[in-house]
Amino acid sequence: MDHKNLNVDVPFMSGKMASCENLVMEFWKILQPGVNEIVKDGGLFKLTLYETPRNFVEYYGE
Repeated sequence: MDHKNLNVDVPFMSGKMASCENLVMEFWKILQPGVNEIVKDGGLFKLTLYETPRNFVEYYGE
């Protein structure tokens, strides 16, 4: 995704504003089914996406 126009070149971001918040929510949607399939007694708990060391977003699912 490096050096891409995220809301044009990345299919799962089509029509969405390219923000850390939207990115982490889309990453969750992609990762959660696979994680839940692999980890039977647990699952995806939290994703943290860093833009810079002081600018990040944490997402715990819906």
